[in-house]
Amino acid sequence: MSNYQTIELANWPRAEHFKFYQLATHPWFNIIADIDANTLLAYCKEEQLSFFHAYLYLTQIAINELAPFKLRIVDNEVRLYEKIKVSCAILADDETMRFCGFPYAHSFSEFDEKAHIAQETAKASPFIASQFVGGDKAQDEVHMSVIPWVSFSSFTNARNTAAIDSIPKIVYGKATRTTQGLMMPLSVEVHHGVMDGLYVGRFFEKIQQLFDNPETYLID
Repeated sequence: MSNYQTIELANWPRAEHFKFYQLATHPWFNIIADIDANTLLAYCKEEQLSFFHAYLYLTQIAINELAPFKLRIVDNEVRLYEKIKVSCAILADDETMRFCGFPYAHSFSEFDEKAHIAQETAKASPFIASQFVGGDKAQDEVHMSVIPWVSFSSFTNARNTAAIDSIPKIVYGKATRTTQGLMMPLSVEVHHGVMDGLYVGRFFEKIQQLFDNPETYLID
């Protein structure tokens, strides 16, 4: 049983926009803005929760509440996936990157438990390029990275521009305390064929709402 439904282009309001951006050699756009993480970090410290796992889980919630972020272009069709999980680049003990898949979870406690296991497994596994090149790419996920050393104002993701890739790329940066709060840069890159800036804006609004109300979402 498939975990997605295929969008009928003939009845899809974005069909012509989709066709238009399919002709682009670079159909992605990127928006970066700061998120105030002060409330979330304070809550995680008080409750002794992993701040990293908390914002990954809240990102999972935001992604799954906004349908365009669940759309994927595969073999010239548009699919709407039922559930999206997060896959995040993490740092192994040898200071090289590993890709870590965090299983979808219905509660933060479940996510936190599975995340610890997934991280240890990924760190202990060697990075083998052939595992990620040339094979089928998992579509029911969002690609994430964390750059905790830099509070950036621009970001570019590495990608194969010759391949169709509609998976959103989400990157968090270093949280820096300013007069506005504990500001954390957030980069969101999406395929223009499946959404416009409106939904990226709604994503930022949703993330800020989640960060501002951690007690609502991090307690089972």
